[in-house]
Amino acid sequence: MPRGGSGEGRGRRTSGVPQGVRGAFPCRTRRPGARTPDASLPRAQRTPRAHGLDRGLPRPGERNHQPLEQREGTLSALVIDTDPGLDDAHALAMALTPSARRPHVPVAALCTVAGNTGIDAVTANARWLLGAYGEQAARTPVHRGAAGPLAGHGAAAPHIHGSDGLGDLTRWPVTEVMEDHVPAARALIDSARRDPGRITLVALGPLTNVALALRLEPRLPQLLQRVVVMGGAVNGRGNHTMNAEFNIVADPAAADLVLAHFPRLTLLTWDATLACPFTPDELESFFEGETAAATTLRRIVHNRYLTDPGYAGRSHYLRPDPLAMAVALDPTVVTRSVRHRVYVGYGPGTLQHGVTAVDWQDTRSDRPPITIVQELDRDRLLELLRV
Repeated sequence: MPRGGSGEGRGRRTSGVPQGVRGAFPCRTRRPGARTPDASLPRAQRTPRAHGLDRGLPRPGERNHQPLEQREGTLSALVIDTDPGLDDAHALAMALTPSARRPHVPVAALCTVAGNTGIDAVTANARWLLGAYGEQAARTPVHRGAAGPLAGHGAAAPHIHGSDGLGDLTRWPVTEVMEDHVPAARALIDSARRDPGRITLVALGPLTNVALALRLEPRLPQLLQRVVVMGGAVNGRGNHTMNAEFNIVADPAAADLVLAHFPRLTLLTWDATLACPFTPDELESFFEGETAAATTLRRIVHNRYLTDPGYAGRSHYLRPDPLAMAVALDPTVVTRSVRHRVYVGYGPGTLQHGVTAVDWQDTRSDRPPITIVQELDRDRLLELLRV
């Protein structure tokens, strides 16, 4: 759903690195006299760096010459990085509930990241949702991730998702999934290394964990088969600020780092979400089944969307994270897309902060182009989103 708000979960920052993850940024020095590959160019033509956070990584577009055996082909599993989250809860159910309507792909790991609310709440939400979704979902390991952005302050959306992230739902007892001791960034790397070339990462929240994993394992873009990201507003209509989308605003430095280094990345934007609204009847139809996930989501939807004065009576509802999950599970749902380079602006308090700028004219060559979803098969979506 549209995200917004700010200020919640703003902890103290040290050197621009979230608490608990300082070791992910080892100090690196350049030998005296060494020059970057584009040091001879005028400054305006040099490759931009996201706060120096990509030092030590291969240049965007550079080949990594370390040998890497990959088993390209059939998708083996998903790793989901998320900040549950009302629409995140729906997206998780799509991945974790077997259905004849969509491909069933095992979920190797569920990683949490501060976003819609703080890291403690989103991790608790993930554990509770997996327990509520049934025995099979409850086998999915939950890995706690970053508590804040790489630099600056994060963002939260309590006016959208409630103070707890799930619409202030009155919860019923479930057998909650235990939290795995392996941090989220490390879990992502471990999953990719175990099955190189066959893991799809689905990122539904701020991209902090993905950026941290990239710092720890520069080969990550080659190890993953594909990355699907919900984020960005490429046509200038935002949902957190007037021209920027929440997931990107929550950690623009991480977002720019990821968009610069993952050529096999598909971006499901806020623009594509606005083009696919659902009526109240369609929203309810997604949860008509008898699965544990459908039962849980019916209660969440009724509590927040159909009876809450802030939502009840709307003519349509938006489901950004379920759309991204649909793209991950069935790429054929994308009917039109383009490939261009995408950049993220950084400047707290300025109009450029968190803005996703697309090189529509292909004027630059300093990072690989990525896939930007423009249109989706709506009839197919009505099937994929049913749980």
